[in-house]
Amino acid sequence: MGRFAAISSDDHLQEPITLWEERLPRALVSKGPRLVELENGGHAFQIGDTPPKPIDVLVAAGKSLAEKRSQQAVRWEHVHPGLYDPEARLADMDRDSLWASVMYPNMTLDVMMNQVDVDPEAKLPILQVYNDHMSEFCATDPNRLIGYALLPTQSPEQAVAEMQRVRKLDHVPGVLLPVKPDLSDWVDEIWDPVWAAAVDLGLVLSVHGGKPRWLPRRSELAGNPRGMGMYFHCGYTSVIETFTHLFWSGCFDRHRELRVVSVEGDIGWLPHWKLRAEKVFWKFGVEQGFKSNPSDWFGHNFLATFESDPVGIRLIDVIGEDMLMWASDYPHSASSFPDSVKHIEEHFGDLPEATRRKITWDTVAKLYDIAPPPAD
Repeated sequence: MGRFAAISSDDHLQEPITLWEERLPRALVSKGPRLVELENGGHAFQIGDTPPKPIDVLVAAGKSLAEKRSQQAVRWEHVHPGLYDPEARLADMDRDSLWASVMYPNMTLDVMMNQVDVDPEAKLPILQVYNDHMSEFCATDPNRLIGYALLPTQSPEQAVAEMQRVRKLDHVPGVLLPVKPDLSDWVDEIWDPVWAAAVDLGLVLSVHGGKPRWLPRRSELAGNPRGMGMYFHCGYTSVIETFTHLFWSGCFDRHRELRVVSVEGDIGWLPHWKLRAEKVFWKFGVEQGFKSNPSDWFGHNFLATFESDPVGIRLIDVIGEDMLMWASDYPHSASSFPDSVKHIEEHFGDLPEATRRKITWDTVAKLYDIAPPPAD
Protein backbone atom coordinates (compact mmCIF):
# COMPACT_ATOMS: atom_id res chain seq x y z
CA MET A 1 0.00 0.00 0.00
CA GLY A 2 2.96 2.32 0.53
CA ARG A 3 1.81 5.85 1.29
CA PHE A 4 -1.87 4.94 1.05
CA ALA A 5 -3.48 3.85 4.31
CA ALA A 6 -7.07 2.93 3.38
CA ILE A 7 -9.96 2.87 0.94
CA SER A 8 -13.09 4.80 1.90
CA SER A 9 -16.30 2.84 1.34
CA ASP A 10 -18.61 5.87 1.64
CA ASP A 11 -17.93 9.37 0.36
CA HIS A 12 -20.05 11.82 -1.60
CA LEU A 13 -19.86 13.61 -4.92
CA GLN A 14 -21.16 17.17 -4.92
CA GLU A 15 -23.27 17.78 -7.99
CA PRO A 16 -22.30 20.75 -10.22
CA ILE A 17 -24.77 23.59 -9.74
CA THR A 18 -25.83 23.79 -13.39
CA LEU A 19 -25.90 20.04 -14.13
CA TRP A 20 -29.66 19.64 -14.53
CA GLU A 21 -30.24 23.05 -16.08
CA GLU A 22 -27.81 22.07 -18.82
CA ARG A 23 -28.97 18.49 -19.38
CA LEU A 24 -32.66 18.14 -18.62
CA PRO A 25 -35.22 18.73 -21.37
CA ARG A 26 -36.24 22.40 -21.20
CA ALA A 27 -39.77 21.57 -20.04
CA LEU A 28 -38.38 19.74 -16.98
CA VAL A 29 -35.69 22.19 -15.85
CA SER A 30 -37.99 23.93 -13.35
CA LYS A 31 -38.73 20.56 -11.75
CA GLY A 32 -35.08 19.59 -11.33
CA PRO A 33 -32.36 20.48 -8.81
CA ARG A 34 -30.95 24.00 -8.92
CA LEU A 35 -29.02 26.42 -6.71
CA VAL A 36 -31.07 29.09 -4.93
CA GLU A 37 -30.26 32.12 -2.78
CA LEU A 38 -31.29 32.10 0.89
CA GLU A 39 -32.38 35.12 2.92
CA ASN A 40 -29.24 34.82 5.08
CA GLY A 41 -27.02 35.21 2.03
CA GLY A 42 -26.16 31.53 1.77
CA HIS A 43 -26.91 29.07 -0.99
CA ALA A 44 -29.12 25.99 -1.04
CA PHE A 45 -30.16 23.29 -3.49
CA GLN A 46 -33.83 23.05 -4.33
CA ILE A 47 -35.68 20.37 -6.31
CA GLY A 48 -38.82 21.70 -7.96
CA ASP A 49 -40.85 23.55 -5.34
CA THR A 50 -39.67 21.46 -2.36
CA PRO A 51 -38.03 23.23 0.63
CA PRO A 52 -34.43 24.27 -0.19
CA LYS A 53 -31.55 22.42 1.47
CA PRO A 54 -28.65 24.64 2.65
CA ILE A 55 -25.26 23.39 1.51
CA ASP A 56 -23.47 24.14 4.83
CA VAL A 57 -22.75 20.85 6.71
CA LEU A 58 -22.70 18.84 3.48
CA VAL A 59 -19.54 20.62 2.33
CA ALA A 60 -17.77 20.97 5.69
CA ALA A 61 -14.98 18.38 5.46
CA GLY A 62 -11.68 19.66 6.81
CA LYS A 63 -13.20 22.58 8.73
CA SER A 64 -12.52 23.12 12.41
CA LEU A 65 -15.19 22.34 15.00
CA ALA A 66 -15.69 26.07 15.54
CA GLU A 67 -16.22 26.60 11.81
CA LYS A 68 -18.69 23.70 11.63
CA ARG A 69 -20.70 25.16 14.53
CA SER A 70 -20.68 28.69 13.20
CA GLN A 71 -23.80 30.16 11.69
CA GLN A 72 -21.91 31.62 8.75
CA ALA A 73 -23.88 31.31 5.55
CA VAL A 74 -22.14 29.07 3.00
CA ARG A 75 -22.18 30.05 -0.66
CA TRP A 76 -21.21 27.98 -3.69
CA GLU A 77 -18.06 30.01 -4.22
CA HIS A 78 -16.90 28.84 -0.76
CA VAL A 79 -17.18 25.16 -1.73
CA HIS A 80 -13.83 23.36 -1.99
CA PRO A 81 -13.14 22.13 -5.56
CA GLY A 82 -12.41 18.60 -4.32
CA LEU A 83 -16.11 18.15 -3.78
CA TYR A 84 -16.98 18.44 -7.47
CA ASP A 85 -13.77 18.44 -9.55
CA PRO A 86 -12.19 14.98 -10.15
CA GLU A 87 -8.56 16.13 -10.24
CA ALA A 88 -9.03 18.12 -7.03
CA ARG A 89 -10.79 15.13 -5.46
CA LEU A 90 -7.80 12.88 -6.27
CA ALA A 91 -5.48 15.47 -4.75
CA ASP A 92 -7.57 15.47 -1.55
CA MET A 93 -7.43 11.68 -1.46
CA ASP A 94 -3.64 11.82 -1.79
CA ARG A 95 -3.50 14.36 1.04
CA ASP A 96 -5.61 12.04 3.22
CA SER A 97 -3.62 8.90 2.23
CA LEU A 98 -6.69 7.25 0.70
CA TRP A 99 -6.20 5.08 -2.37
CA ALA A 100 -9.82 4.89 -3.55
CA SER A 101 -13.20 6.41 -2.78
CA VAL A 102 -16.68 4.92 -3.22
CA MET A 103 -19.01 7.84 -3.97
CA TYR A 104 -22.70 8.50 -3.39
CA PRO A 105 -24.70 11.64 -4.20
CA ASN A 106 -24.64 14.72 -2.00
CA MET A 107 -27.61 17.04 -2.54
CA THR A 108 -29.67 14.53 -4.52
CA LEU A 109 -29.24 12.01 -1.70
CA ASP A 110 -32.46 13.56 -0.36
CA VAL A 111 -34.34 11.93 -3.24
CA MET A 112 -33.09 8.48 -2.19
CA MET A 113 -33.76 9.18 1.50
CA ASN A 114 -37.41 10.10 0.81
CA GLN A 115 -36.83 13.60 2.15
CA VAL A 116 -38.40 15.33 -0.87
CA ASP A 117 -41.11 14.69 -3.44
CA VAL A 118 -40.10 14.80 -7.07
CA ASP A 119 -42.47 15.34 -9.96
CA PRO A 120 -43.15 11.84 -11.38
CA GLU A 121 -42.54 13.02 -14.94
CA ALA A 122 -39.14 14.45 -14.04
CA LYS A 123 -37.86 11.82 -11.62
CA LEU A 124 -36.32 9.34 -14.08
CA PRO A 125 -34.62 12.06 -16.19
CA ILE A 126 -33.22 13.69 -13.01
CA LEU A 127 -31.69 10.41 -11.86
CA GLN A 128 -30.35 9.58 -15.31
CA VAL A 129 -28.59 12.95 -15.55
CA TYR A 130 -26.89 12.20 -12.25
CA ASN A 131 -25.94 8.67 -13.31
CA ASP A 132 -24.35 9.92 -16.53
CA HIS A 133 -22.40 12.57 -14.63
CA MET A 134 -21.11 10.05 -12.09
CA SER A 135 -19.75 7.90 -14.90
CA GLU A 136 -18.02 10.89 -16.50
CA PHE A 137 -16.52 11.99 -13.17
CA CYS A 138 -15.09 8.55 -12.41
CA ALA A 139 -13.58 8.28 -15.91
CA THR A 140 -10.72 10.49 -14.70
CA ASP A 141 -9.35 7.53 -12.69
CA PRO A 142 -11.74 4.54 -12.69
CA ASN A 143 -9.69 2.47 -10.25
CA ARG A 144 -9.66 5.17 -7.58
CA LEU A 145 -13.03 6.86 -8.16
CA ILE A 146 -15.83 4.32 -7.70
CA GLY A 147 -19.31 5.54 -8.57
CA TYR A 148 -22.83 4.68 -7.49
CA ALA A 149 -25.85 5.28 -9.71
CA LEU A 150 -29.35 6.10 -8.42
CA LEU A 151 -32.22 3.66 -8.94
CA PRO A 152 -35.67 4.82 -10.11
CA THR A 153 -38.50 2.80 -8.55
CA GLN A 154 -41.75 3.89 -10.15
CA SER A 155 -41.99 0.30 -11.39
CA PRO A 156 -39.79 -2.82 -11.33
CA GLU A 157 -39.53 -2.64 -15.12
CA GLN A 158 -38.25 0.93 -14.95
CA ALA A 159 -35.71 -0.04 -12.29
CA VAL A 160 -34.36 -2.98 -14.29
CA ALA A 161 -34.16 -0.92 -17.49
CA GLU A 162 -32.06 1.74 -15.74
CA MET A 163 -29.82 -0.92 -14.19
CA GLN A 164 -29.20 -2.29 -17.69
CA ARG A 165 -28.44 1.22 -18.97
CA VAL A 166 -26.10 1.90 -16.03
CA ARG A 167 -24.24 -1.36 -16.66
CA LYS A 168 -23.37 -0.06 -20.12
CA LEU A 169 -21.92 3.11 -18.59
CA ASP A 170 -18.29 2.79 -17.63
CA HIS A 171 -17.05 3.15 -14.06
CA VAL A 172 -20.38 2.67 -12.21
CA PRO A 173 -20.35 -0.72 -10.41
CA GLY A 174 -23.05 0.09 -7.85
CA VAL A 175 -26.68 1.21 -7.67
CA LEU A 176 -28.23 3.01 -4.69
CA LEU A 177 -31.71 1.92 -3.63
CA PRO A 178 -34.03 4.47 -2.03
CA VAL A 179 -34.80 3.63 1.60
CA LYS A 180 -38.39 3.06 0.43
CA PRO A 181 -39.37 2.55 -3.22
CA ASP A 182 -42.02 4.66 -4.92
CA LEU A 183 -44.15 1.56 -5.40
CA SER A 184 -45.06 -0.74 -2.46
CA ASP A 185 -42.02 -1.68 -0.31
CA TRP A 186 -38.92 -3.85 -0.59
CA VAL A 187 -40.49 -6.88 1.09
CA ASP A 188 -42.88 -7.17 -1.88
CA GLU A 189 -42.06 -9.96 -4.35
CA ILE A 190 -42.64 -7.56 -7.26
CA TRP A 191 -39.03 -6.40 -6.79
CA ASP A 192 -37.54 -9.83 -7.43
CA PRO A 193 -36.57 -8.85 -11.01
CA VAL A 194 -34.35 -6.13 -9.50
CA TRP A 195 -32.48 -8.64 -7.33
CA ALA A 196 -32.08 -10.99 -10.28
CA ALA A 197 -30.86 -8.17 -12.53
CA ALA A 198 -28.27 -7.05 -9.96
CA VAL A 199 -26.78 -10.53 -9.91
CA ASP A 200 -26.93 -10.98 -13.68
CA LEU A 201 -25.36 -7.57 -14.33
CA GLY A 202 -22.75 -7.81 -11.58
CA LEU A 203 -23.97 -4.67 -9.80
CA VAL A 204 -23.59 -4.06 -6.06
CA LEU A 205 -26.63 -2.49 -4.40
CA SER A 206 -26.70 -0.30 -1.32
CA VAL A 207 -29.04 1.58 1.03
CA HIS A 208 -27.93 4.88 2.56
CA GLY A 209 -29.14 6.00 5.99
CA GLY A 210 -31.90 8.59 5.76
CA LYS A 211 -35.43 9.20 6.99
CA PRO A 212 -37.18 6.43 8.93
CA ARG A 213 -40.66 5.73 7.61
CA TRP A 214 -42.33 7.15 10.74
CA LEU A 215 -40.25 10.33 11.12
CA PRO A 216 -41.35 13.67 9.62
CA ARG A 217 -39.10 15.05 6.92
CA ARG A 218 -36.09 17.13 7.89
CA SER A 219 -37.71 20.28 6.48
CA GLU A 220 -40.72 19.68 8.73
CA LEU A 221 -38.50 19.22 11.79
CA ALA A 222 -36.36 22.28 11.11
CA GLY A 223 -38.72 24.65 12.92
CA ASN A 224 -38.64 22.54 16.07
CA PRO A 225 -35.54 23.28 18.22
CA ARG A 226 -35.47 19.61 19.24
CA GLY A 227 -36.44 18.21 15.89
CA MET A 228 -33.03 18.12 14.26
CA GLY A 229 -31.51 16.41 17.30
CA MET A 230 -34.18 13.74 16.93
CA TYR A 231 -33.46 13.42 13.21
CA PHE A 232 -29.71 13.00 13.63
CA HIS A 233 -30.20 10.62 16.57
CA CYS A 234 -32.49 8.14 14.84
CA GLY A 235 -31.95 8.69 11.10
CA TYR A 236 -29.82 5.55 10.88
CA THR A 237 -32.82 3.40 11.83
CA SER A 238 -34.07 3.83 8.26
CA VAL A 239 -31.34 1.36 7.31
CA ILE A 240 -32.62 -1.14 9.88
CA GLU A 241 -36.15 -0.79 8.54
CA THR A 242 -35.06 -1.24 4.94
CA PHE A 243 -32.84 -4.24 5.56
CA THR A 244 -35.59 -5.89 7.58
CA HIS A 245 -37.78 -5.62 4.48
CA LEU A 246 -34.98 -7.00 2.33
CA PHE A 247 -34.22 -9.92 4.67
CA TRP A 248 -37.80 -11.13 4.85
CA SER A 249 -38.46 -10.61 1.15
CA GLY A 250 -36.24 -13.68 0.73
CA CYS A 251 -34.01 -11.91 -1.80
CA PHE A 252 -30.81 -13.18 -0.16
CA ASP A 253 -32.23 -16.68 0.12
CA ARG A 254 -33.15 -16.86 -3.58
CA HIS A 255 -30.20 -14.90 -4.98
CA ARG A 256 -27.11 -16.14 -3.19
CA GLU A 257 -24.72 -13.84 -5.09
CA LEU A 258 -26.71 -10.66 -4.40
CA ARG A 259 -24.67 -8.00 -2.56
CA VAL A 260 -26.34 -5.12 -0.68
CA VAL A 261 -24.45 -2.63 1.50
CA SER A 262 -25.73 -0.67 4.50
CA VAL A 263 -24.24 2.80 4.16
CA GLU A 264 -23.84 5.36 6.95
CA GLY A 265 -26.04 3.41 9.32
CA ASP A 266 -23.45 2.54 11.99
CA ILE A 267 -22.88 -1.05 13.13
CA GLY A 268 -23.55 -1.19 16.88
CA TRP A 269 -27.10 -2.42 16.25
CA LEU A 270 -25.97 -5.36 14.11
CA PRO A 271 -25.19 -7.96 16.84
CA HIS A 272 -28.66 -7.82 18.40
CA TRP A 273 -30.38 -7.58 15.01
CA LYS A 274 -28.40 -10.56 13.72
CA LEU A 275 -29.27 -12.75 16.71
CA ARG A 276 -32.91 -11.71 16.55
CA ALA A 277 -33.01 -12.56 12.83
CA GLU A 278 -31.79 -16.06 13.65
CA LYS A 279 -34.48 -16.43 16.31
CA VAL A 280 -37.17 -15.33 13.88
CA PHE A 281 -35.77 -17.67 11.23
CA TRP A 282 -36.20 -20.74 13.42
CA LYS A 283 -39.69 -19.64 14.39
CA PHE A 284 -41.01 -18.53 11.01
CA GLY A 285 -38.40 -18.75 8.27
CA VAL A 286 -38.20 -22.53 8.01
CA GLU A 287 -41.94 -22.97 7.63
CA GLN A 288 -41.98 -20.18 5.02
CA GLY A 289 -39.52 -22.14 2.89
CA PHE A 290 -36.28 -20.26 3.56
CA LYS A 291 -33.32 -22.48 2.73
CA SER A 292 -30.57 -20.42 4.39
CA ASN A 293 -30.18 -18.90 7.84
CA PRO A 294 -29.87 -15.08 7.95
CA SER A 295 -26.56 -15.46 9.78
CA ASP A 296 -25.19 -16.89 6.52
CA TRP A 297 -25.94 -13.61 4.75
CA PHE A 298 -23.73 -11.43 6.96
CA GLY A 299 -20.43 -10.77 5.20
CA HIS A 300 -21.63 -12.48 2.01
CA ASN A 301 -24.87 -10.86 0.84
CA PHE A 302 -25.00 -8.13 3.47
CA LEU A 303 -22.15 -5.69 4.25
CA ALA A 304 -21.98 -2.42 6.17
CA THR A 305 -19.97 0.80 6.13
CA PHE A 306 -19.26 2.96 9.18
CA GLU A 307 -17.03 5.85 10.22
CA SER A 308 -16.57 5.17 13.94
CA ASP A 309 -18.63 2.95 16.24
CA PRO A 310 -16.85 1.77 19.41
CA VAL A 311 -19.76 -0.46 20.44
CA GLY A 312 -19.75 -2.24 17.11
CA ILE A 313 -15.99 -2.71 17.20
CA ARG A 314 -16.21 -4.29 20.67
CA LEU A 315 -18.75 -6.77 19.28
CA ILE A 316 -17.00 -7.46 16.01
CA ASP A 317 -16.79 -11.18 16.79
CA VAL A 318 -20.61 -11.36 16.81
CA ILE A 319 -21.06 -9.20 13.72
CA GLY A 320 -18.34 -10.86 11.68
CA GLU A 321 -15.29 -8.94 10.52
CA ASP A 322 -15.85 -9.83 6.86
CA MET A 323 -18.88 -7.56 6.53
CA LEU A 324 -17.42 -4.25 7.81
CA MET A 325 -15.95 -1.44 5.72
CA TRP A 326 -14.54 1.83 7.07
CA ALA A 327 -15.60 5.15 5.53
CA SER A 328 -14.32 8.73 5.57
CA ASP A 329 -17.70 10.31 4.64
CA TYR A 330 -15.98 13.10 2.72
CA PRO A 331 -17.12 15.93 2.37
CA HIS A 332 -19.66 15.90 5.23
CA SER A 333 -19.11 17.59 8.56
CA ALA A 334 -18.47 14.22 10.26
CA SER A 335 -15.68 13.31 7.85
CA SER A 336 -12.23 12.32 9.12
CA PHE A 337 -10.62 14.29 6.26
CA PRO A 338 -7.78 15.33 6.26
CA ASP A 339 -6.80 13.25 9.30
CA SER A 340 -8.05 9.80 8.31
CA VAL A 341 -4.76 8.08 9.16
CA LYS A 342 -4.94 9.45 12.71
CA HIS A 343 -8.64 8.52 12.91
CA ILE A 344 -7.96 4.93 11.84
CA GLU A 345 -5.15 4.55 14.35
CA GLU A 346 -7.27 5.91 17.20
CA HIS A 347 -10.30 3.74 16.43
CA PHE A 348 -8.73 0.53 15.14
CA GLY A 349 -5.22 0.56 16.56
CA ASP A 350 -6.01 -2.21 19.05
CA LEU A 351 -7.39 -4.59 16.44
CA PRO A 352 -5.28 -7.40 14.99
CA GLU A 353 -3.52 -6.21 11.86
CA ALA A 354 -5.39 -8.67 9.61
CA THR A 355 -8.78 -7.48 10.93
CA ARG A 356 -7.83 -3.85 10.63
CA ARG A 357 -6.69 -4.37 7.04
CA LYS A 358 -9.97 -6.10 6.15
CA ILE A 359 -12.01 -3.21 7.53
CA THR A 360 -9.96 -0.43 5.95
CA TRP A 361 -8.93 -2.04 2.64
CA ASP A 362 -9.42 -5.68 1.71
CA THR A 363 -13.20 -6.09 1.89
CA VAL A 364 -14.06 -2.96 -0.07
CA ALA A 365 -11.30 -3.66 -2.62
CA LYS A 366 -12.69 -7.14 -3.22
CA LEU A 367 -16.30 -5.94 -3.43
CA TYR A 368 -15.56 -3.37 -6.15
CA ASP A 369 -12.54 -5.10 -7.75
CA ILE A 370 -10.20 -2.21 -6.90
CA ALA A 371 -6.63 -2.89 -8.00
CA PRO A 372 -3.83 -1.95 -5.58
CA PRO A 373 -1.62 1.07 -6.18
CA PRO A 374 1.46 0.52 -8.30
CA ALA A 375 4.63 -0.34 -6.44
CA ASP A 376 6.67 2.68 -5.45
